[in-house]
Amino acid sequence: MDSRNFSEYQAHDEQSNELNSSAGGTEAQHNDDESGNSEPRKVCGPILLNDIWKLPPGKIVDVPFSNRNQAIGEKGRKLASFLGIIARTPELTPLHADDWRNFDKEEKKKLVDFVRKKFSIPKRGEAYVLKSLGKKWKDYKCELKGEYMRKYKTKDALLKNRPSRIPRGQWSGLVSYWFSDKAKRCTLANRNNRANQKMPHTGGSKSIATLMDEQDVNGIEPTRAKFFILTHKKRKDGRPLDDDSVKAIEMINERTRNSESSADQPPRSVAWEGDVYSQVLGNDKSGYIRGLGLGPTPSVLWGSKSSLENIVGEDSSNEAVQRLEQEITELKDKHNEEMNLMKQNQEKMQSELLEMRQLMRKYTSNEPMPQNIDGTSSEQVPDANNGHERVPQTSRIHSVA
Repeated sequence: MDSRNFSEYQAHDEQSNELNSSAGGTEAQHNDDESGNSEPRKVCGPILLNDIWKLPPGKIVDVPFSNRNQAIGEKGRKLASFLGIIARTPELTPLHADDWRNFDKEEKKKLVDFVRKKFSIPKRGEAYVLKSLGKKWKDYKCELKGEYMRKYKTKDALLKNRPSRIPRGQWSGLVSYWFSDKAKRCTLANRNNRANQKMPHTGGSKSIATLMDEQDVNGIEPTRAKFFILTHKKRKDGRPLDDDSVKAIEMINERTRNSESSADQPPRSVAWEGDVYSQVLGNDKSGYIRGLGLGPTPSVLWGSKSSLENIVGEDSSNEAVQRLEQEITELKDKHNEEMNLMKQNQEKMQSELLEMRQLMRKYTSNEPMPQNIDGTSSEQVPDANNGHERVPQTSRIHSVA
């Protein structure tokens, strides 16, 4: 689906108000009080990004990416909103698949190409785009389930009350999945995970990557431990901070004062193995790093015990480049050493093989020739003088006789 057809589909949804309802609605909703009076309640409507859809051909939005390959800034927020619209469009991201990881790789590539028609996405930013799409697609399915399964308790009722903007086949597959044993297990696990989330942040609607970029001082961002403190402050509305956050902040401050772990911090890094954050809040799970937002993984940040600049070439410091060159030199030296050792082993094997061949020739030349019954040799031996075959000794005696 190209952007022109997509815009037509979006306009059709706006006319039917289905897009509005799925994203929160733009029309005023009413609250009825006990006296029967109703008053309009303003609600947040969907972000339609008309300025993005109306960009002239060839014009795209240049999105900045951090050195952790995350979209940042105001343009990064527009990109995130655009990805949210795509994730809510069944024609682009079908809803009946049970897992984002099961999407075909070629289809994911088409989604990235579709986004590139409106936004500049560097190669290193593709993973962020796909992760963001997957999360928003999953969140949208959760919203649909929460909204419709509260209203309609049975499978038949859900099938009869299909949202108009979702194709019948996709809705049927989605509803069937909701009633499957696998979905029930996932729901239970997610419910338990949410119950364990006791420290909500107070950083607002901006992404963690953008907030950390705004805290950048002379190219140095705060560590995730310091950033935790910045995003867990007393709320503006006067609500007190939760007890768990208060305790965590106290422990972070105490360990920062008493620990020398800061001396082990890789240059210009915001997170590393064994940092104060992990000491207080626990180690990170496989494939995910807490406190940095969507995107960064352990293999990227500390896979080789080095800082992130060792991986991202565009934003590397001179010091990081020197470390890279040193690592490359060490790898080359190690490679040359291994090649020399292999060459020595090969020469040794060739020498041993040559000795074995010589020994075999010597053994063959000294081996006694087969004898006849009467004890004489039956093999004709070439005469060394004239090249003719020498007549066996027994035959020569008989001739004389």
